[in-house]
Amino acid sequence: MKKSTFITFGLLVFVLAVVIPWLAFRGSGDANTGVEAVPANLKQGQALFQTNCGTCHTLYAAGTDGNYGPDLDELLAPSGQAETPEAAKGVAERVLNAEKEGVDSSAPGRMPPGILNPEQQKEVAEFVGTVAGAG
Repeated sequence: MKKSTFITFGLLVFVLAVVIPWLAFRGSGDANTGVEAVPANLKQGQALFQTNCGTCHTLYAAGTDGNYGPDLDELLAPSGQAETPEAAKGVAERVLNAEKEGVDSSAPGRMPPGILNPEQQKEVAEFVGTVAGAG
């Protein structure tokens, strides 16, 4: 066999084994890549939402892609982010009520009440009320 065949094959193996994976994984590797930046006063609510709600619910500002519950951007602010403080407060109250009371909690697989403690419920409700529909 020719020497050029081995060189070509070696370069191909190098590209497939090293260069392509390096290009694919050269990002920061941060699990929160793509999460929207939020004001400092909403960071705790964002983190609580990601941990406790993001498995079920999609919310752009939290960077979550829930696979069971409703998309909260569409459900709570279908025409876009709440444009007035009153609208945001109304969304936050709706979220707080759902967290306290649950949503059809008598049916299997529905949202149970009291997943979070009262302080955490307020933080998540304020976060969702402020950012729902921002995506």
